[in-house]
Amino acid sequence: MKKSYANILLVIVTIIWGGGFIATDGALDALSPFYIMMIRFMGAAILPCILCFKKLKNLEGYIWRRGLFAGALLFLAFSFQTIGLQYTTPSKNAFLTAVNVVMVPYLLWLYMRKKPNQKEVLASIVCVIGIAFLTLKPDAVGLNIGDMLSIICAFFFATHMIVLERYSRHCDAIVMTALQMLGAGILSTICALLFETPPAQFELSAVGNLAYLIFISTLLAYLLQTFAQRFTTANSASLILSMEALFATLFSFLFLHEELTLYMIFGAALIFCSVIYIEYKPKQHT
Repeated sequence: MKKSYANILLVIVTIIWGGGFIATDGALDALSPFYIMMIRFMGAAILPCILCFKKLKNLEGYIWRRGLFAGALLFLAFSFQTIGLQYTTPSKNAFLTAVNVVMVPYLLWLYMRKKPNQKEVLASIVCVIGIAFLTLKPDAVGLNIGDMLSIICAFFFATHMIVLERYSRHCDAIVMTALQMLGAGILSTICALLFETPPAQFELSAVGNLAYLIFISTLLAYLLQTFAQRFTTANSASLILSMEALFATLFSFLFLHEELTLYMIFGAALIFCSVIYIEYKPKQHT
């Protein structure tokens, strides 16, 4: 597959995740965070585990370890994001989570001795500035404990992106998705049972939101991301996936009637420009 087609798949993932913010908001009215994560990841693990059951039985141990490790990174990222949201504003949480865009080039340098070039650094900085305009409010100054937890969340999302780029090239996408969902689901279940109280009653209104989170925002989205990252780079993936904030803002405006300002439109334009800049390669004239 061409890199351009893989990047289109990643754009689809960002659109799906943008809608996931609305679904998560609705699910939180009925369930606590770890129970949502448990239902989300364990539910998303069932179908791929069934489809590749024979392959999973015959997998070598190192592939199991890689897949479960990727799932553990997902669990940690979502956990720190959720806990951080309890101590900071949604806008700062979204912005600081998206800082993984800047982290990816330097983590690649740290983990894989792959020094970032000037174009990658500039594109990531422009992207983060755009996300700041899109998500932050004028009074969003200073850092508190929630902000620090959100930055840790960004670190785990960035590391997951790098790990997925490396591991997905040597493993079937459905198998890797199954292992990731299983790893994240098991850890979410343990935390839900240890740290949260089971819901006294279940609101039927949450069924649609949970179904979207399980089958669309988790199973389909991570299957597409895992497949696409076999054919693109972690730097490109991080920039494209940062558009999640853009689509989350757009859907919030369309469906939740939240405010859309000129600053936010300018931020969205900067994000688009950063993605186009990193992917643009002028034709070589012969």
